Amino acid sequence: MKGHTMKKATSPAGRRFVSAAALASVTALALSACGGGDAASEPIVEETGPVEITLATPAYTGGGAGNPYLALMEAFKAENPNVTVKLVESPADQHGQTMRTQLQAGNAPDLFYVTAGRGNNQSFASLAEAGYLHELTDQKWAADAIPESAKNLYVDDEKIFAVPADLAPITQLQNKGVLKELGLEQAATLDEVVEQCKTARAAGKSLFAVAGTSGANMGLQAMQLAAGIVYAEDPQWDTKREKKETTFADSDWKKVLEQIVEFKDAGCYQDGAAGAGFDQLFPSVAQGKVAAVFAPAGAVAALRGQVKDGSFDVAVVPGETAADTRLIASPGNALAVNAAGKHKGTALKFLEFLAKPANQDALAKANGNVSVTAAVSGTVPSQFPTLEPFFSEPDKKIVTQPNYLWPNSGVYDSLGTGIQGLLTGQATPDQVLKTMDEQYNRGA
Repeated sequence: MKGHTMKKATSPAGRRFVSAAALASVTALALSACGGGDAASEPIVEETGPVEITLATPAYTGGGAGNPYLALMEAFKAENPNVTVKLVESPADQHGQTMRTQLQAGNAPDLFYVTAGRGNNQSFASLAEAGYLHELTDQKWAADAIPESAKNLYVDDEKIFAVPADLAPITQLQNKGVLKELGLEQAATLDEVVEQCKTARAAGKSLFAVAGTSGANMGLQAMQLAAGIVYAEDPQWDTKREKKETTFADSDWKKVLEQIVEFKDAGCYQDGAAGAGFDQLFPSVAQGKVAAVFAPAGAVAALRGQVKDGSFDVAVVPGETAADTRLIASPGNALAVNAAGKHKGTALKFLEFLAKPANQDALAKANGNVSVTAAVSGTVPSQFPTLEPFFSEPDKKIVTQPNYLWPNSGVYDSLGTGIQGLLTGQATPDQVLKTMDEQYNRGA
């Protein structure tokens, strides 16, 4: 297979994300000027005695023993017996706000999960801009851990503040047993999806479960629909939006929201969807109450592990036509170091440990995702055979997660809360898109 899975997303000109060439120059200058350290910052103390650091991540599909970072922590402990890494979890849809609250209060963990870009409340760029993240620009291992095609997602104002952990395809998680019971195959078009919704309803089930109270889950569904509606038609849409050549309101994003309204009217969502919480999603699909939920593909591994007699797989939300169907896949999961942490030396050692290709591969396997190194080499993930057609033609069939390219978290927040309004009938697509444009125009 030629190429790699991470399609290079165009970095909007008005944003500060820069090219690999600029990064190389900055890194070289930093290394030559200060011998690998930042002379303007306090020296990082190499801790040799017993020390405990904290690592905060979302609670993956319920958290606990299934957290994929546990294996990485154990491997790090084996090489660093004097260091204990304590895992701290928060609900997946609350992690970003929890970290911001703790950072503002000065009691945040030493390391924590962030995402690429600046388009949601856990994106690294806005946290770095606020001074919450320790800069990694002068760490060669950090620069080396960022694939060339992802520089525009991780280099902000010619600086590095986070290291990608793995790549998470954004999909539907399906209960194959429910689909078989309903006599359904994977839909090839959105019109077929609507008909399947009616079939499921007639049998007393629903095709999808969504967390109506979770803006993040609402936004995730919308981005998947946009992949086949907006970006299949115009892969450079985000570049045009940044250049003010288009808007959300005056583009195919309106079709995306109208599709969600059509889903609602066709009974695609479970009863009480508008008031449902994120914590209800995985139990509903695991127990066979619904056929599918919208979530990162890696979560299917947890479902398979928890429900031994079940049959679960991932699928891509279809486009208006089969040829329009696109997969969202970006190296968006990452870790960053707390700039105000008391154990930055040890935290950096842990992050450097993660940055090693073998450890990234192991984390991705534990997480059920695609490793960064496998993505760069063009390896089709064996755990996702249904995604093989997309990974085989990444330049044509894979798109970057849109909100990573948006200038602030308000755009995505407006999308998520706006869809909540669509479900309750308190908002229209035009109103939601108008608010998204207003937030986008605020800039970074």
